Amino acid sequence: MADIRPLETEEEFDRAAQRLWETVGAEPGAPEYAEHKLLADLVAAYEDIHYPIAAPTPRGALEFWVDQWNLTLDDLAPCIGSRELAAAVLAGEREVTPAMAQALYERLDIDLLDLLPQPAAANS
Repeated sequence: MADIRPLETEEEFDRAAQRLWETVGAEPGAPEYAEHKLLADLVAAYEDIHYPIAAPTPRGALEFWVDQWNLTLDDLAPCIGSRELAAAVLAGEREVTPAMAQALYERLDIDLLDLLPQPAAANS
């Protein structure tokens, strides 16, 4: 097994990611399998720190589900209030309200937490 330790530089990250792909097919019980599991954790931790992915905005989440499920304004109107209001929300002219989020969750099973604004992270 390679020398596995926390990744501190982009070079170390690149080498670990390359080795991670080389060990993808390792069988459970093989030394490469344990190495693969450890490298996956290290690569994920490095990515979380250096390449964080922000939570989607409520509008972004709604746009995602509209695209994924090929939803129309007619599909959204019963949840949002009207076709015009649905168009305004998708255009960024209106915010998703808690009542809209609840209706979208109940009728279309869109994750409620994705549709509500998240509190800003506290500065420490």
